Amino acid sequence: MAGLSRPSLVEILAARSVPTNQTLESLCRVLGVKEDDIVQGAALRTEHGNMAFVPLHDVLVSAGYGASAVEAGESPEHLGFPSGWLRRQFGDPQNLRVVQVKGDSMFPTLGDGDLVMIDLSRREPVDGIFVLRLDEQLMVKRVLFPTARRILVTSDNRDYERWDRMIDLENGATRDGFKLIGRVVWAGKAI
Repeated sequence: MAGLSRPSLVEILAARSVPTNQTLESLCRVLGVKEDDIVQGAALRTEHGNMAFVPLHDVLVSAGYGASAVEAGESPEHLGFPSGWLRRQFGDPQNLRVVQVKGDSMFPTLGDGDLVMIDLSRREPVDGIFVLRLDEQLMVKRVLFPTARRILVTSDNRDYERWDRMIDLENGATRDGFKLIGRVVWAGKAI
């Protein structure tokens, strides 16, 4: 199936192994699903009365030096928001997901344990904070677009050695290891 051995497929399905981008594309093709449905999980989207419930995924996105996503999968939990406010602020609630930040490289903007809402429909090349996949790792980072063909991935915390990564979209090897998942549009934190 998709050029994978049975043991490799079992490891991926059990979230003990992260598939390469090429393997993920092959699996999606064989299963007839979209890559986003596997990466973000096919979400249960509900609205009741004047409340919209955004899926709270059981995924930690690294705000450190690129540590792997600690857990993968989807939680049955949802966060409720007034649906009118959510639509005015961010558009279609079906494009929204909430994940938790791990690490402090994005401090003071985002801290360890903060929740961030990402909009999967917003992947346009505009400077901002994004959840992204880079070298098989999910991260939340500031993304800058200095030119149409280059992307700078950086952190906000200046208490640490600066972590920058320049992505050259004309370099196939680098491009294949990079994907914007969605733009961070909201953050929630304990005070």
